[in-house]
Amino acid sequence: MRIDSGDYLISVQYIYVDGTPLTLNPNLLLGGVAAKLSTMVPYTVLHTDIYNALAQSFTLKAEVTSVAPFKDCFDAQNVAGKDMTGPNVPKIEFGLPGKTGEVTWGFYGANTVVKVSEMVMCLAFYDGGKNLNDWIVIGTHQLQEYLLEFDLSTSTFSFSDSLLLHYTNCSTSPS
Repeated sequence: MRIDSGDYLISVQYIYVDGTPLTLNPNLLLGGVAAKLSTMVPYTVLHTDIYNALAQSFTLKAEVTSVAPFKDCFDAQNVAGKDMTGPNVPKIEFGLPGKTGEVTWGFYGANTVVKVSEMVMCLAFYDGGKNLNDWIVIGTHQLQEYLLEFDLSTSTFSFSDSLLLHYTNCSTSPS
């Protein structure tokens, strides 16, 4: 983790969909891409090449007409139910460098899709275009229900599992 002009940046080395790495130009994430953590952007914004690979890997049947501002939408009836982590859709993970190797930060249905109507669900990521200054900007929808720790003295970024896996969320206050 590093701080640049007030922005918190983490290195993303791989992106996985249901455990399978995205098929990307090998040089695209070589050595890791600095991903900005943002509480100002509602949904994660990805460089077009990364977005297209993610959308292609995150395949749900019965694609429907997109609903602005989202690009890839699906028939919500084709999603096989939901569990404590939201709709049962493929898990998306970011591979980050850890002390002893790669660690993955997993995002589940509650963080990866958004229901825009009773019949339509969309991939909750934006295509930021090819001229994006930051190749990945992780937005608030993906940050929800995680505890994040920034240790500035050691430049370490830590994160919890999704709080939804523990039957709680950020808005639940201890009694």
